[in-house]
Amino acid sequence: MKETILIPEERVNVLKESKDRIEKELKVKMAFEGNLIEIDGEGLELYTSKLIVKAIGRGFSPNNALRLLSDEEQLEIIELKKYSENKMRTIKARLIGDGGKTRKFVEKYSRCSMSVYGKTVSLIGNYEQLKIAKEAVDMILYGAKLTTVYGFLIKAGLHGK
Repeated sequence: MKETILIPEERVNVLKESKDRIEKELKVKMAFEGNLIEIDGEGLELYTSKLIVKAIGRGFSPNNALRLLSDEEQLEIIELKKYSENKMRTIKARLIGDGGKTRKFVEKYSRCSMSVYGKTVSLIGNYEQLKIAKEAVDMILYGAKLTTVYGFLIKAGLHGK
């Protein structure tokens, strides 16, 4: 069965770097036509490879995207399209934080991988990790003070567990 996925042009080379590993691990074949990716495979392997390609397209490094090889891990994409350009810029800045502090905090205490890219914020993690990270992202989207978000993450966090 063949499926196609469109990813941003600037992410194609990043995907090409991990093409061989994805094909080998999931027994699929990938073909590139510009930024249109065709994946040929079956069942769960095809589904997983689509998730990995989508994750790389949403700004994740190949190492973080390959977390999706585990049955426990999922990709969550939160759209920011409903916000105006100015509001979206502000939200993205708050999600990333000064020098990446907020993103690192979310990743450390939820143990999710997080990517803020284009008009989305994306998360990779297991159910518990995603629950914590999504709550933190929602708090930021609704305008909570970052110190409040950090406090929530420390209290709810999976750090060291």
